[in-house]
Amino acid sequence: MKHVIWGLGLAVIGGTPVSAQGVADGTPVTQPEDALVVTANRTREKRENVASSMEVVTEAQLDQTVGVTFLDQLKKNAGLDVIQYPNGLAGIGMRGLRPDFEFTINPRTLVLVDGRPSGSTSFTTISPESIARVEVLKGPASALYGASAVGGVVNIITRRSSGPLAGSFNIGGGSFETIRSGMRLGGDLVGGTDFDLELGYVNQMGNFRLGGGEKRPNSDFSRASGRLRVGSNLGPIVRIDGSVDFADLDNDAPGPRSFNPQSRSATGTNRVSGDIRVGITPRNHAIRLVAYASREDYTYFEVPAAAVRYQSNNTVTTYRGAQLQDSWQVFAPLRLTYGFDWQKVWADRLSHNANGTGKAPSSPNESRETKAVFAEAGLNLFGERVILTAGGRYDWLTVATRATPFRANFTPGKADFGVFNPRGGAVVKLGAGFRAHGTIGRAFVPAQAIQLAGESEEFAGIQRRVTFGNADLKPERNTTWDAGLGFARGLLSADVTYFDARTRNRITTAIVSETPTLRQTSYINSDKSRMRGIEGQFALDAGAALGVAPGRFSLNGSVTRILKAEDILPSGTATPIRNVANWKATGSATVNAGPVSGTVTVRYNGDRLDTDNSQGRIFTNGAGGLFTYDRFTTVDFSGRWRVTPKDTLRLEVANAFDINYYEKADYAMPGRTLYARYVRSL
Repeated sequence: MKHVIWGLGLAVIGGTPVSAQGVADGTPVTQPEDALVVTANRTREKRENVASSMEVVTEAQLDQTVGVTFLDQLKKNAGLDVIQYPNGLAGIGMRGLRPDFEFTINPRTLVLVDGRPSGSTSFTTISPESIARVEVLKGPASALYGASAVGGVVNIITRRSSGPLAGSFNIGGGSFETIRSGMRLGGDLVGGTDFDLELGYVNQMGNFRLGGGEKRPNSDFSRASGRLRVGSNLGPIVRIDGSVDFADLDNDAPGPRSFNPQSRSATGTNRVSGDIRVGITPRNHAIRLVAYASREDYTYFEVPAAAVRYQSNNTVTTYRGAQLQDSWQVFAPLRLTYGFDWQKVWADRLSHNANGTGKAPSSPNESRETKAVFAEAGLNLFGERVILTAGGRYDWLTVATRATPFRANFTPGKADFGVFNPRGGAVVKLGAGFRAHGTIGRAFVPAQAIQLAGESEEFAGIQRRVTFGNADLKPERNTTWDAGLGFARGLLSADVTYFDARTRNRITTAIVSETPTLRQTSYINSDKSRMRGIEGQFALDAGAALGVAPGRFSLNGSVTRILKAEDILPSGTATPIRNVANWKATGSATVNAGPVSGTVTVRYNGDRLDTDNSQGRIFTNGAGGLFTYDRFTTVDFSGRWRVTPKDTLRLEVANAFDINYYEKADYAMPGRTLYARYVRSL
């Protein structure tokens, strides 16, 4: 019933981007969308002065990308590896690290919202309505952000509108009996107060179809999501903002294609998060205090072929935290950013039998508490021709397993340890638009409870598959250096970066034993891992280069070549890191011809390795073990016709050539999908 109410309500109100926007420190942006960034140094910085490799996905790019989820938009605009289940869990990886796709409080890529943890354990619960831009920072960032910032940081910058009220609404639908609607409204109220309100709703009531025509039963889904922010200037140097965002998802999942009978499931996820921010900007200082909290409730349902669905397990993940930092311009060339972070995360789990009785969950309840101090100095020399940064962070962590219902033979425990992570970087502007840049830094990921003391079970035909934890695991430690050459002048910007990353105590899975009826796996610390590769990106105003008016024809793209991504096991055997493509590329071309505009988006994934866990080992002709995914290229189209200054019609096509492809083996993604929408600007 709640989704019917959402659908009726948002059929009247829906949205496209509000033009005003802001950045994480609460200071309005007055330069182009990608001229200033906030993720690299935890404070505002010119992008040309940032030593790290990074990609910025602008609001315009997000709006022109076809997709009903945030991950659909992000993976088509940035160089990422992806594991994505249709209507299920999803995660990303960077720089040769395997994507994190399980519910974990210790991922290897950190996801932030306006600089604080998102509170989401899967990309499926991040609502796309309020996003003004996304900054994708490549490489280790534990020197500023602590645990999990190994492959990099994805910082979602939300909208902060000011000025006259503005907004829009939209309504539409498309393939597989899908309806979509949403709204956005923001601007000034009274007395120096401003706000943003975004709401979105999508409901796919029919089952999706694969490339080639096969329909996947039990594949409908719905999502209601949104955000409210209110802020006020309390004085010339004091500002306060408060925000709350939510996502409510009900998803049916078809399960692996190879299973007979089909292993269907369903999930329900509710997430609520929010923060309060106080910014104080006395002379030469930018002080920021952020308090945040979130709660995510995830329920998994089994859907038997000949019985009523039942709740199989439930996980509630709770975040509480605070950040205090100051960016101090000590004197003209020197800036010092320093502060203190505190965070505590709980994950509580329940499991149930088909008759509703409780049983021991696959992993115990767990928590992680972090206290940290950090500092980073930035020095500008020779009139900003040379920029040097250096800093570090010390984290005190307490990782604990806690009393867990029905785990009668389980003894809770905890571990306390400290970790120091340094980072340094340099930018040298060579003239004529060229610049050289490089960084070196360390990062870490602590082992989590499921890896230390977990136990999970699944079945593939007659084979029972059990995974056990390993109490002797050590935290992963990563060291990465990179060096690149960038160019930005006039109509063209481009960058090429080489990176070399090495991880000690890499946590991975290994098969302990296997028979036709039982396979046992566990977690181990590999002796080391090594990832090497080259990242490239470019943006070109091709219209102006051809003598057409600026902005009429633009090109954007990124390419990543992974040269090595492997774990070295304790036996000395090298094994490739799974689900990492040797080549991946994204590109878009946008034509703006007055009232009519259009965008073509292309995404390519090259060779990726994975373990054949399908029933009957269909990817390896029954042999089992590693196999290589088929390469794939998807093409999307987005067309927009501005009928009047306030009325726009949109036609969007995802996977236009109807290819059959996988983001995770045995879980094929939807084929060609069409959407049409009407947009009304206020």
